[in-house]
Amino acid sequence: MRDWMSVLLLLHIAAGFVALASGYLAALIKISGLAHRWHVIAGRLFFAAMVVIFCTAIPVSLATQNHFLLLIAIFSFYLALSGWSYARNRSGEPSLTDWGRAAGMVAVAIVMAGFGAFLLSRGNSNGITMLVFAGIGGGLGYRDLRIIRSGGVSGVERIGRHLTMMLAGTIATTTAFLVVNVDFEPAYIVWLAPTVLVTPIIFVMNSRIRRSA
Repeated sequence: MRDWMSVLLLLHIAAGFVALASGYLAALIKISGLAHRWHVIAGRLFFAAMVVIFCTAIPVSLATQNHFLLLIAIFSFYLALSGWSYARNRSGEPSLTDWGRAAGMVAVAIVMAGFGAFLLSRGNSNGITMLVFAGIGGGLGYRDLRIIRSGGVSGVERIGRHLTMMLAGTIATTTAFLVVNVDFEPAYIVWLAPTVLVTPIIFVMNSRIRRSA
């Protein structure tokens, strides 16, 4: 068991570094106005790394009974998958996969909220983090459901949703990196710092997209 666990952890860590670098690179290329193809390449690399992160985090979290990691892994992958879907689906017409990912995130957000409340009841400050992420995931999932129910989005709205989800996924990757490498109390400050710092960038980029339309 130790052998395969070690392999999974190495893959998980390597994919985490790739996702971290490619995620911010894709955003930087978009902001700087460099050739679009480089943004696409960096974005594809980011999504591929997020797939590896998800596929390695699930068995590791189940084997170690780390429910916190399990829920964060699902939440992070939802963000990356949504961003990828908005990029690929130029027509904006919803698919069954779109329905599944959005409804699934809303359901998982409810579980996250319950788990966050449980952690707080045990005096674990990470319950705050889980509740915040539950609110973010639930809100984004609900917004996705409304978009899908209305027939989807196209044009600048589609691009805006793509960037929002991809950057949110980058936030999740940054959060995981900091939690592993930074020892600070209370822990929820480290967990939430990337969200507080990067979220304004999401709003700025969305505003620029709408103004350029």
